[in-house]
Amino acid sequence: MLRPVHALVLSCLALTPLAGGAFATQASSEKSDDAAKKAADDAAKKAALAEAISVCDRGASVPLDPGAKAPPVQYGELFPQDFDLSKLKVLADKCQAAMLGAPQEKRLALEWLRVQVALNQAGLTFLLPQIKLLGDGGSPEANYLLYEVYSVHRHDGADAGPPPVTRDVALDALQKAGAAGHLTALETLLRQYVEGPLLRRDPHKVVETAQRVIDAPTQGQSPGEWDSQFRAAMPLLIARTVLENDGFTSEEQQKAFQAVEADTKAGTDGSESSVLAYIKALRLGRGTQQDAAKARQLLEARADGDQYAVPMLADMLAKGEGGPADGKRAIAMLRAATKTAASARPMLADLLLDGKFVGKQPREAIQLLNAPWDLDAGIKLAKLLPNYEDFQIDNPDQLIERLSDGAEAGEPGAALALARLQLSDNQQFKNEDFARAMLKPLADSGDREALWLYASTQYANLDSTSYRPSRRDDGLSDDQLKALIDEGEAKKEQQAYLLQAKLLRKGVVYPQDDQKATAMLINAANLGSVEAMVLLGDAYDDGLGIDKNPRERLHAWREAARLGSLKAKSKLANAFTFDSFDHLMTLREGITDRIALYNDGIGRMGGGIFGGNDASMELSGLFSGPAASAGNAAIAAAVMDAFREAPAGLAEENLVGIGKTLPDEVRVAIETTLKSEGFYAGEPKGYFGLDARKALAAWVDAKGPLGDAPASQATATQQAAPAPGGLDAEVVNRIRDKVFAQAQAAKTDKQKLAPIKQLGILARYGDLPSRWVLVRNYHQARAIRSVVTPEEITRYALDILVSKPEGVDKPEFEFIFDLTQIAQDRKSKMVGGATIQAIRDDPRLQDPLALGAIMGQFAFAPDACDSVLAAAKKAGVDGVGSDGCDEDTRTALIAFAKEKGASGADASARKAAAEQMKTLDAQAAK
Repeated sequence: MLRPVHALVLSCLALTPLAGGAFATQASSEKSDDAAKKAADDAAKKAALAEAISVCDRGASVPLDPGAKAPPVQYGELFPQDFDLSKLKVLADKCQAAMLGAPQEKRLALEWLRVQVALNQAGLTFLLPQIKLLGDGGSPEANYLLYEVYSVHRHDGADAGPPPVTRDVALDALQKAGAAGHLTALETLLRQYVEGPLLRRDPHKVVETAQRVIDAPTQGQSPGEWDSQFRAAMPLLIARTVLENDGFTSEEQQKAFQAVEADTKAGTDGSESSVLAYIKALRLGRGTQQDAAKARQLLEARADGDQYAVPMLADMLAKGEGGPADGKRAIAMLRAATKTAASARPMLADLLLDGKFVGKQPREAIQLLNAPWDLDAGIKLAKLLPNYEDFQIDNPDQLIERLSDGAEAGEPGAALALARLQLSDNQQFKNEDFARAMLKPLADSGDREALWLYASTQYANLDSTSYRPSRRDDGLSDDQLKALIDEGEAKKEQQAYLLQAKLLRKGVVYPQDDQKATAMLINAANLGSVEAMVLLGDAYDDGLGIDKNPRERLHAWREAARLGSLKAKSKLANAFTFDSFDHLMTLREGITDRIALYNDGIGRMGGGIFGGNDASMELSGLFSGPAASAGNAAIAAAVMDAFREAPAGLAEENLVGIGKTLPDEVRVAIETTLKSEGFYAGEPKGYFGLDARKALAAWVDAKGPLGDAPASQATATQQAAPAPGGLDAEVVNRIRDKVFAQAQAAKTDKQKLAPIKQLGILARYGDLPSRWVLVRNYHQARAIRSVVTPEEITRYALDILVSKPEGVDKPEFEFIFDLTQIAQDRKSKMVGGATIQAIRDDPRLQDPLALGAIMGQFAFAPDACDSVLAAAKKAGVDGVGSDGCDEDTRTALIAFAKEKGASGADASARKAAAEQMKTLDAQAAK
């Protein structure tokens, strides 16, 4: 019998194999559990991967991918409709998991890449090599993604570093994607060819691209509704493009018209875009018989409910197409449509700049043209701003970018417009280096205008009055500049003379020579250079290289102002204050234009930061000095006309400021005029309150815009032209020279009588030198008084006084002496009738300032004013004053002359004299 201990050992020994079996059983169980868990994990991972692949395929399947497993998702469809980008981030995570989990599924990498591009997160640049590699391999989607990266990042600031994709690479990739039939790429190309700015707008390219959309291959399995709708829209897009643009054949237009006509149901229903294309075709006669009246009728029917019909209708109203013109209604319609119809803005701007229906309003027009999506408006704006250098616009960088894009795309006018703007004195845009960089390739390609701009900036500060010019290192050498100028002058290019004038004035490239510089300015001005005209006026003003000449100064500035130079217009207005002695200027130039410039914010001190106080600072001295001779009524009329010329001044703050600056008597005269014409009900006390200001606005609206100054008024120093059918100047000069020689050779009164009679013929014809000889000698030569009547000498003297010919010294004194002699001869009553006839026949005398200055001389001669008053009453002139020379009488005479028109006395005398001169010339020839 075993001892217990042994039994225990044995039991332990016996239990040992038993214990080992239990352990084995337990390990087997654990292994089984691990395997099950692993299998479960694998299954879960596989399911997760399958789900990720499915989600990625369904959410980001690539168009035109032969390996695609789901219907194609166009790039724009990646973005959730609610723009919740967290959903796009979930899709990116799924696609990344799918790509990493199934690397053998090559499509997943591109699906993940396109979602990453859509998210546009930091680190995107690190993915570009992979995208470029796929693009180089022929993937349309990868090529489109390259363009998309550029499109998103092209607006990055300079501190962001170089763009991840260049413009050229992006556009090349976009064209490749489009050529492969990638619909989103083709849609982008269409948009660019229609609107720009990255590609030059081209209606023929629109038609070509739209056809490529129609012919594009299937994008993948069950392409979807967008695909079919996009393709289906192309035939009508082609038709509308053909009808709305020039350059298509009549056969193409006829086919297009049939398409839109069918779609619009005769222009009364159907597709909005097709309706407008149909109406435009009727308006212009494209593809159908022109019927502007029907087009306008259809637009009228749609205007209330179709915002896009308004611009075309307004354009027809402004131009009077299909019915009477109604510019004011056109402007009102466009104003109401500017927030809903983009094309209304530039159209309204054009009407406000034209000034045909309302006074010009450049500030509002500039704001309307400042639209970042409209390249044509941007080009117009860039051309406008150099003339309005004090104006500031919002977001100037957007305009620069738009024009830069257009310039790179080859859009006509974009590069030159931007370059000119950046060469101007507008501080928002001034950047000569950038402008020169833009001009150089244009100049190298043969663009002469660009070449002259490039050459004119070869020396910095060439136009500066404070700094000496400095030569730029790059560009043209001095010898090249000289050669270019010589070539340009041989071709009679105004820019050549202008540039040489500037270089001569500064003494760079050429030795300094003011006289030759001014001579070059004269050449440039004669060839039409507005800048040269302004500088030439300055030269005459300062005596730079030429004798000072106030008349020629004004002539140069007037011509520049007529051609649109605001700088010249400002110089004219500022010169008026100093015109007290010569009386060479008009109220229109000195008061109306000056206040109009102020109304438009041009040249204001401090840019208008002083508000209403600006007026008292800038206009306070305007109404004394030379203006005083015109009288309060005439000054008031000139002030009122300023608001017809620039109605922006009717803004309350501006108008209140000007009202406080006006003299009391001028405010009374304004209110008197407004009351007499039925616009003001109050008593004219000069308070210029709210009622008077509203009355002025109503008067401006009723009167309409102020027209251009008559040529005779704008150039008051010029002699009125002889009647039609006059003689050549050579004939007149020949006869005059002979008569003057005979007069000088005559010794006795009898010998002098014949040349005096011939001088009388020349004077009646309108020859100023002959008239001046007679006026200067009338009071001291009995022989002249025996031939020339008091009526004639009065008309001749008035002509001399208003013409102010060069070489005539103190004509007003000679006229006073003549009037005194006439009074001594007891013939003063003839003066009044001749004066009224002259005012009727010579529009220059109908200017209150000119007439006031001239009739001021009558007061120094006995009986002259009384003669005018008696003649006015005899002629039935209404509203005369108590004195024939006072303001009331002058105003009444001007009104009478304008109402009655020319008397015909002067024209008849000129015509008869012309026949006599022909006889004289024929006799001399024998």
